[in-house]
Amino acid sequence: MEPLTYLTLTFMQQNVYKIGRGLFVLGLLICLHTFSAYSSGYQVLLQGNRSTAMGNLGVALSPDASSMFFNPGAMTFMEGSQVMLGANGIFNSIAYWNNVQNSGIVENTDNPTGTPFHVYGVFGADDSNWKFGLGAYTPFGSGVKWGTDWTGKYLLDELTLRAIYAQATVAYKINDQLSIGAGFVANFGSVNLQRTLPISGEDRASVELDGNADVGFGYNIGIFYKPSNQWQIGVSYRSRIDAEVKGGDAKFENIPSSLNALFPTTTFSASLPLPSSINVGVGYLPNENLEIGIQIDYVGWGAYESLNIDFEDNTLGLADSNSPRNYEDSWVFHLGGEYKMNALQFRAGGYYDISPVQDGYMTPETPDANRIGLTAGIGYTVSENFQIDLSFLYIMGQEREQTVAQAQAAGTYPIGNNSDPYAVQPGTYKLRAYIPGLSLSYKF
Repeated sequence: MEPLTYLTLTFMQQNVYKIGRGLFVLGLLICLHTFSAYSSGYQVLLQGNRSTAMGNLGVALSPDASSMFFNPGAMTFMEGSQVMLGANGIFNSIAYWNNVQNSGIVENTDNPTGTPFHVYGVFGADDSNWKFGLGAYTPFGSGVKWGTDWTGKYLLDELTLRAIYAQATVAYKINDQLSIGAGFVANFGSVNLQRTLPISGEDRASVELDGNADVGFGYNIGIFYKPSNQWQIGVSYRSRIDAEVKGGDAKFENIPSSLNALFPTTTFSASLPLPSSINVGVGYLPNENLEIGIQIDYVGWGAYESLNIDFEDNTLGLADSNSPRNYEDSWVFHLGGEYKMNALQFRAGGYYDISPVQDGYMTPETPDANRIGLTAGIGYTVSENFQIDLSFLYIMGQEREQTVAQAQAAGTYPIGNNSDPYAVQPGTYKLRAYIPGLSLSYKF
């Protein structure tokens, strides 16, 4: 046997669980959720640029077509019908310090630009108590690119995620003060993950995971209450959706021929919960030109306890696995406002997003930490029918260190020289994101 082949095979036999489980489980964990790095957990809070500019308020905000997402019950308080089309550009970078080895080197992602979008149509006559809506938006999905030379390349090189929610909605006004609404949601998603394998050879050995999630279903309900011209109260609930990948492809490249049997081209399946959310907001309009709002979101991340991965073909290098996540339920706090001056509307706000990820479970795919979002924007009423809304969101992720001791206590990093799978890269992470947005609305 050639020396290179012998050494490689010996390495594989000693570290098979690191490669077979540690290299796959965390990747799939992120893939199946269609993660994003722009809000804690998986969320992307970019469903309407008027709302984005006001600290991502929406539940008790004076309604527009984006109420279909934020609070379906508010739709009947809209005047006439409205169509809205919008998008955002996400420019972000994640920094990593390998303070475990005291290297003093800062490594940064080279992430692609994310482009989440939203489109809504709300229809109904002014004299009707009913409103109907159709919409599509991207609440999850983006990308992270660490490259093939960074410290954690055996956990992740690159990740691309896409998800689209389609929603059909109906709302009914019970009286002049109270309205209810409900939406039926279908979730579509896809994922592509690439990473380096720790296998010796002339070329870099790698794996690519690629798959489409089955269509998942959920619902969105809301109540909108307007006790006076100055006050409005909103409550909404977005249900949990179970995201399932069946028959996703696992492909390997540049594997030495002596190891091909350990890494067959195969498929995988898994199921994972996308958490529910309860959202409560209050809006105050002291006069016709000013609106101020607060909102609290309670996100049921506690539903995410573990991830089970089932490979179609099991080998010494590809064992089915169970990976504990132990997320905690978390909170998001919003504050924002809008001031109207003739045809212009000036907006500003902010929010504080608490991470559901406990110490020891932070991964390179989503190095999650508590985050502050600062927002601003401007609206311009071009005519009685046409509206332009611009927003800008700046996200500051808290600098967060994950120590070896934390990861070992969580069971995500090996103790001593054993061959337990490792799922995290200890060190310090920090996120910054810059997100402009544009929405166009037409009333009729």
